[in-house]
Amino acid sequence: MNNIKPISNISEDLCKNLEYVFTDIDDTITEHGKLPPESIESIWKLYKNGINIVPVTGRPAGWCDHFARMWPVAGVIGENGAFYYRHDEKKRKVIRKYLQTEEMRKEGQLKLNTIKQRVLKEVPGCGIASDQPFRVADLAVDFTEDVGPLSQKEIDKICKIAEEEGATYKVSSIHVNCWYGNYDKLTCFNIFLEDLTGKSIQQMEDKIIFAGDSLNDEPMFEKLKNTIAVANIKTFLDRLIYFPTYITEKESAKGFKEATDIILAKRL
Repeated sequence: MNNIKPISNISEDLCKNLEYVFTDIDDTITEHGKLPPESIESIWKLYKNGINIVPVTGRPAGWCDHFARMWPVAGVIGENGAFYYRHDEKKRKVIRKYLQTEEMRKEGQLKLNTIKQRVLKEVPGCGIASDQPFRVADLAVDFTEDVGPLSQKEIDKICKIAEEEGATYKVSSIHVNCWYGNYDKLTCFNIFLEDLTGKSIQQMEDKIIFAGDSLNDEPMFEKLKNTIAVANIKTFLDRLIYFPTYITEKESAKGFKEATDIILAKRL
């Protein structure tokens, strides 16, 4: 599989030096749309072992505010890189940093409405994600979470409409996310890291890992030295140009637990 190594091959040095685990949420730490006990346990284990966890997700701002406050995480990157939220426990407030101004986001939403109307008309069976009311920067077109599932041809049609309207789009395991702006998960990832540590991804590359499962995680697979994919990435391998460093034997949340257990065992 394009020289992807099994997660059991991850080096002890990396595990011992690890400071940050950045991870996708849907179908990486969730399973069938739920956050199972093993994922919650894994997140807490990483946290208690001094590792900062940062979810990197296509999910909306409203959800990310909750994640930042209630989960044991160092921050959350949301809507495919539109912002990061971080809970400052000393100040008892959520720090919110957006990559676009409020005016730019409002302008983008107006243009996204054209895509919304087109996909609903031209791609029967798709839907607008149920979490759309909680978004500030993007449009999430649902093809399998609460509708469908749609065929690959229908998903490609959604992408084509976004492209025709001049929007950026990324395909996750459940949605096609569309937005206007020159950013992605990796862009916000780098800003977050520099704001917290004063160092770039390149300076931190031996201390960070990213875990993901789908096409919208490809920017991290391309640029980061150490990446993990849970086994359900196999669905997308024929469409990837850049591949993860490691892959788990198990899918979704069970794969995330597998990776966590191996990392912590090698960290001793």
